[in-house]
Amino acid sequence: MVDYLIIGNGVAGQKAAETIRQNDNDGSVAIVSNEDCYFYYRPQLPKFIAGKVKERALFAKTKSFYEGNNIDLKLGAKAKKIIPDKNQVELDNGETIEYGKLLLTPGGKLISKNYPGSDKTDDVIGLKTFNDANNIKEKLKDVKNAVVIGDSFLATFLTEAFNEHGVSVTYIIRNDRLFPELIDVDASKLLELRFQLKGINLVKGTDIKDISVRNGSVYGLNTTDGKFIDCQLIGIADGLEPDIQFLTDSGINLDEGILVDGSMKTNVPNIFAAGDATQLGTGDKSMPQINVRWLKAWKQGIVAGRNMTGANENYDEFDCFASTQIYGVDMVSIGISNPTNGKYKIMRGDYPHPDIDVYKKLVLEDETIVGALLVGSVHEATALAKAISGKKKVSEVDQTLIKQLFDLHYVTTPHRGVICPVCKLQMSLGPNVKPGDTVTCPACGIEIKVK
Repeated sequence: MVDYLIIGNGVAGQKAAETIRQNDNDGSVAIVSNEDCYFYYRPQLPKFIAGKVKERALFAKTKSFYEGNNIDLKLGAKAKKIIPDKNQVELDNGETIEYGKLLLTPGGKLISKNYPGSDKTDDVIGLKTFNDANNIKEKLKDVKNAVVIGDSFLATFLTEAFNEHGVSVTYIIRNDRLFPELIDVDASKLLELRFQLKGINLVKGTDIKDISVRNGSVYGLNTTDGKFIDCQLIGIADGLEPDIQFLTDSGINLDEGILVDGSMKTNVPNIFAAGDATQLGTGDKSMPQINVRWLKAWKQGIVAGRNMTGANENYDEFDCFASTQIYGVDMVSIGISNPTNGKYKIMRGDYPHPDIDVYKKLVLEDETIVGALLVGSVHEATALAKAISGKKKVSEVDQTLIKQLFDLHYVTTPHRGVICPVCKLQMSLGPNVKPGDTVTCPACGIEIKVK
């Protein structure tokens, strides 16, 4: 029997294993990974494809880490079935493992729309794993023109990776803007400009009708508005959804993800869950329930690991928070950042400002702050997340924060932050941090020079 069994070797599973070992030197720990490699910085895959990050820098752990911490890492295996009344997990390789405590960190699987012709070629790709990235790097050697389509951060990462590799890229946006669930048209225009300045062709308001294939190779595609686009590689990236099909008959409560309480426990004794596949059962139902985020998985893995070894801690972060970068331009979405009905009031001052590429917006419901969107400058993100999670009225928050948000001439900036270029974590900066200083990202460990 394994005392602590972890399904998944992403950031949540990895941090849980480290935390368990810090608190229990004697209990046996095993990790089941459906990949055939050690833990790596998944957010860095686009930079790896573009040749900006070397393979050795991509991998955060080596064989010596697992051996030195007495962690049994089972590579290339996937959980097939959970049998809670026997405390067993069946793997797809035929192995059955009995556990004392089980942590589920299966992460997400790619959402990719199928198009006519896509089943006739392997030149239609997605990006999630290290093997995907290696496959893409190999294909790009023979590609002059590529197309990316999708409404997710993954699509923008893939677009940047192709572009930085030297390939001519067309990015198809099905809607009238980027990330339609998160941002409005004005904010999207600021981000779209970054793509255009890099020579990327943006095509909006259309979709792929069919893919043209000859002898197994893509040579173009037709759009639903009647255009033909020459390309040799197509990336489809519509985001991730929880990879939880194997839990259907387990008795574990599922909704959009694996339902957990603040301690990362499921409804089944001795079974915990953490990371991108989880859904906090105590969450605010007015907010999006699933949010794929590196730091969320990192912190939930730590909480789960501590509680599996006897602690009683809660994950108390505001869960509805998304952050990214597009060619160095930061973006943070918090809560209900782009409401689609008229019951909300919008505060956005004089933004978007045409000279500084900055856009800031608050969303209010009966004067209570329920959402925020920051583009180009995200200094206030942490303070706003606290205000939103605390259901604060706009009159109840520090008015210095409001001035900093909306008054372009307000020079004092007590609320300061930066986004990690590697894992996209939004970090608050202390009052003593000044331009030129170096700070360390707590989630991935890289050093960042403050501008």
